[in-house]
Amino acid sequence: MIRVAWRSMTDNRTRFLLPAIAIVFGVAFVTGSLVYGDTVRAAVEGAPKDFDVQVEQRDNEAMSPATIEQLRGVAGVGGVRTVAEGPTFLVGKDGTLVGTPGAAGGVGFDADRYELTSGKAPAGPDEVALDKWAAQRTGYQVGDTLRVVVVGTARDVRLSGVFDFEDTRIAQGGTLVAFADATAREQFAPRNGGYTSVLLTAAPGTGPGALATAVETALPDLRTSTADELTRIEARDNDKLTMILLIFAGVALFSSAFLVANTFTMLAAARSREHALLRAVGAGRRYVLRMVLTEATLLGLVATVLGYVLGVAGAAVLKSQFAVFDGAPVPLRPFTPTTLLAAFGVGLGVTLLAAYLPARRAAAVPPIAALRTGLPPTGKSLRRRNITGFAVTAIGTLMVVIGRGEQTMIYLGAPTMLIGLIILTPLLAAGLTSVLRGPLTRFAGLTGTLAVENTRRNPRRTGATASALMIGLSVCAAVTVPIASISAKSAETAKSWNHADVRVEALPFADIAPGVADEIAKVPGVEHVTALRQALLPLDKGALEVTAVNAGSIGALVPLTIREGSLDGLGTGIALESGVAAARGWTVGSKVGKEKPLTVVALFDAPEEFGAKALVDTANVPAEELWNREVLIKAAGSAEKVRDDIRSALDNPVLVVQTRDEYVEAQASQYDLYLNLLYAMLSVSVLIGAMSVVNTMTMSTMERIREIGLLRAVGLGRSQVGAVLRIESVIIAVIGALAGVVSGCVIGAMTVSGQANTTPVLPWDRLALFMAITVAIGVAAAFVPARRAVRIPILTAIKTDTE
Repeated sequence: MIRVAWRSMTDNRTRFLLPAIAIVFGVAFVTGSLVYGDTVRAAVEGAPKDFDVQVEQRDNEAMSPATIEQLRGVAGVGGVRTVAEGPTFLVGKDGTLVGTPGAAGGVGFDADRYELTSGKAPAGPDEVALDKWAAQRTGYQVGDTLRVVVVGTARDVRLSGVFDFEDTRIAQGGTLVAFADATAREQFAPRNGGYTSVLLTAAPGTGPGALATAVETALPDLRTSTADELTRIEARDNDKLTMILLIFAGVALFSSAFLVANTFTMLAAARSREHALLRAVGAGRRYVLRMVLTEATLLGLVATVLGYVLGVAGAAVLKSQFAVFDGAPVPLRPFTPTTLLAAFGVGLGVTLLAAYLPARRAAAVPPIAALRTGLPPTGKSLRRRNITGFAVTAIGTLMVVIGRGEQTMIYLGAPTMLIGLIILTPLLAAGLTSVLRGPLTRFAGLTGTLAVENTRRNPRRTGATASALMIGLSVCAAVTVPIASISAKSAETAKSWNHADVRVEALPFADIAPGVADEIAKVPGVEHVTALRQALLPLDKGALEVTAVNAGSIGALVPLTIREGSLDGLGTGIALESGVAAARGWTVGSKVGKEKPLTVVALFDAPEEFGAKALVDTANVPAEELWNREVLIKAAGSAEKVRDDIRSALDNPVLVVQTRDEYVEAQASQYDLYLNLLYAMLSVSVLIGAMSVVNTMTMSTMERIREIGLLRAVGLGRSQVGAVLRIESVIIAVIGALAGVVSGCVIGAMTVSGQANTTPVLPWDRLALFMAITVAIGVAAAFVPARRAVRIPILTAIKTDTE
């Protein structure tokens, strides 16, 4: 049977090619995701931990020397190593940041941990050492002057040495800059001269868990984490990325299943006479069923092997293109048991499941009936299918609508609604073609009529083909609408909540230095400037979150509505948001604060996006208690010139300086990168949908050779035959696109409508692009079948026995 199945596949290799490619893509997606995820996890877990327990303050403050001495006396502590570390950004020779910002670290040099490969340890505040991978990437050598950014301040330092150390930050594509111990403590733990954390090793006979428990019992203000716990936390983000990739792989495989099922269904119809002859010479239903499933198994095996190889290659590309373990010697892990089982289970499973129903239909047809092809589905079976489809679609739509306030319900309802639409696609195809029949007849004449009737001839086939395309476009629309809505809201917010001409903010994971606003104030053309800094003001009970500002400039930069009092006294007092004041019973003249009470000088209302509940002057809050959020600037002249002058004055690559228009545009486009990545992943599903259209057109053309010959014989020209096939292909593609785009927009709109203060926005430009791409897919899908059809000689076509 295997030999017969293999011969059948080779004889029909053209028909099996596209479904095989679809399975290859789906398996490659799964394999690449798992291999890449396993490799990242290996990189994170492979970085050894030279300690058992990490200890930090629960309030994230630095640990004082006195606390560290107490740790030394805890039972079970075998060794204590102090650490002073924090975000530190390395600037390359081209003036840009090096490595992954989220993994950019600075530490105090520890001769026992860091092995120097050249130079010497840093000895003063103007010297640093680099990890060897950072040195190799940047080309810095011992003695070179380089630039680093620490706590928001950029400064030049000299490279004193290069060291080797295995650290997860390096494995994740970051950099490690080592300072002299005293310098690191001053930078990262300035308040009490201590350290940011302490690393403990357990004494003999004490396990990490027992040591962590002993520390928390003796010193409840400390937070402990074992080395294994830290490794799991570091690997968690990688697991999320792998899961996201696998979700998109599942979408691609779902589309592939329709292509495989459609192929085997059409093959079963085309080979019904062959199956009938087998039944006539004694083969039973089970034999025919096994033969078709054997073909599917062989197809799945070949496609899975090719997909596995392609997936490993894709993981290698991801490894080289993204910053993960950049330069570090972490090999790919392509043959883990999980990856092998998942790839072959998915490849074979999807193929066999998709081929099972067509195989049963092929085996169930009686020998006499099997001698006739092209049997249309009965009205009864379509009625049952339509009733089921309406019920499932209604249930899914109801779940999506209910899910406006509960996202989990949308995650369940959206797939349910799509499954219902998939069941309904034959009905949708019949309905749309009925609508298109009149216009196409008027504009395309006989060719339009023939194209419509061809798509209506077998609504099951048309529906299955359109479904493969519908799935990918539905997910595209479902992610586009929320992102477009959020982007529009972000742009609107950026315009309304402040009047700044120029704005300065730090990159993610970076800080704005305390003196940045003062430096900006010295730049010519700056009329008003204020930093927005967050702090906590102690009260008799609890604390009040305040925003420290420049009292003389805040009124010109943020649209505040003063309800009572005046901001004139803000330099020595406090202004409260009216809702906060009412809730606390404060009025103008009240005293607020525990140690140094401030007088309430004004009650105000402000845009919600401003986020300030109370305003104080920066001078009234200790500098070490402030966290800089952003800096707002009002320009006296050209905003562009002021922006350029500020950039030159700051010379700090972690600070983003933008004009108002640039800021609004950046807010509107901040999610474009994520959207493009989503499109890139979903493009596989759309491509599989396009291949489904190509496959259907190719196989249906081969079934209709005699029909095409008769059309040619009665006077239809080659161009008209080609036009019929192209219009037919476009109709099928448009059915899938309309169903996908409409359902995706509904899902996306319901997702957004559940979010506070966000109105759904339909991105008509992108939706129109989706439809244009769909029409292009339809035209391209019919190119090869149409070319093949019109080249068949008329007499040969008429003599062909395909019925």
